[in-house]
Amino acid sequence: MGANQQTSVPAFTSGQVLTAQQQTEINTGVPVFATTVERDAAFGGAGEKTLAEGQLCYLEDTNKVQYYDGAAWANLGSVTNVEAFTASGTFTPPAGVTYAIAHIRAGGGGTGLSSSATGTGGTSSVAFAGGTISAIGGLGQSSAGTTSSLGSNKAGTVNSGQGGKIVAVTNGGTSLQANDDLEGLAGAYIVAGGAVTPAVGITVTVGAGGTAGTSGTTGGSGYVWIEYQV
Repeated sequence: MGANQQTSVPAFTSGQVLTAQQQTEINTGVPVFATTVERDAAFGGAGEKTLAEGQLCYLEDTNKVQYYDGAAWANLGSVTNVEAFTASGTFTPPAGVTYAIAHIRAGGGGTGLSSSATGTGGTSSVAFAGGTISAIGGLGQSSAGTTSSLGSNKAGTVNSGQGGKIVAVTNGGTSLQANDDLEGLAGAYIVAGGAVTPAVGITVTVGAGGTAGTSGTTGGSGYVWIEYQV
C-alpha cells in the first residue's frame, strides 16, 4: 500500500474542516488507488464525488494514469502492442488488459488435377472470454480431367492465407486450356474484438493450408494478430 493510496474521493461541503489526511490526498494532484476495484468504489457514494468526464486517477497495480471520458476509464498515453501468431498457441493478456482486437486469417485452399481430392484450408480462431471467433478456410479447386503438360505451379505463401495455384495447363481440350489458371480460394479474413482476462491465457488457432491434389499445390497457412493497449 502506497503512502498516497485512498479508497474514496470526497465531495467537500462549504465550511467543512479538512483533516490532515484529506489535505494530503488533495496535494497528490490525482487520487491514488490500489486497483480498479478501489477506483470504482471511490465515487458516487455518500460524501463522495460523482464520477464525471475529465476525472483522473493513478493505479498502483499497473502504474498507469487513467482518465474518465464520460463512459469508461482509459489509460493516459496508452501504447498499442501487437502479438503475431504464425502457428497455434496461447495469448496471455498482460496486467490491466481487459480487451483485445484480433485479425484472423484462415488457411487457403489447395489445387489439383484429374478431379483429385484437394484440401480446404484450416480454420483460424481466437477464444475470447465471450466466445470463440473463427475464420473459415478457403475451398480447394481441381480440374475435371487429366493433363498432358503443366506450366508453373505455385503454393500459397506461408502465413498468407492464399490458395495454391497452377498456371498454363494443357489438357488436350478436355479441361483446362493453355494459359488458364487454377487457384484455391483464399481463407476468410475477420477483424473482431472481445473481452479478455489479465493473466488468463486464451487459445489461438492458426489454420493450415489446404493439401494438394494430383500434380497440384498446397494453400498458404493463415495467421492471427492480436492488438491490445497497455
